[in-house]
Amino acid sequence: MPLGHDAVAGSCHCGAVQIRVAALPDELNDCQCPTTAYVWGDKMLQFHFCPSCGMTTHWWPIDSKAVSKMGLNARVFGRDVFQRIPVKKGNAS
Repeated sequence: MPLGHDAVAGSCHCGAVQIRVAALPDELNDCQCPTTAYVWGDKMLQFHFCPSCGMTTHWWPIDSKAVSKMGLNARVFGRDVFQRIPVKKGNAS
């Protein structure tokens, strides 16, 4: 599938998980997410990772009615892409 002008594509370290997004976000949240997959904190989010290389790829809400967004590890797009986006520091708790 061809990507639009603002779209970007990337993958985990080994290439097993491929990710495409229509456009880059205005900012990134440096949340210090864990590198293993499990349900975190208040049990509203589930972290996903590549089963081959272990790279955390994204998080998804367990209950999409309670949390209306998802998170993506922007590092899948490579340093040249994610370093162009302003970063805010998140809360690791």
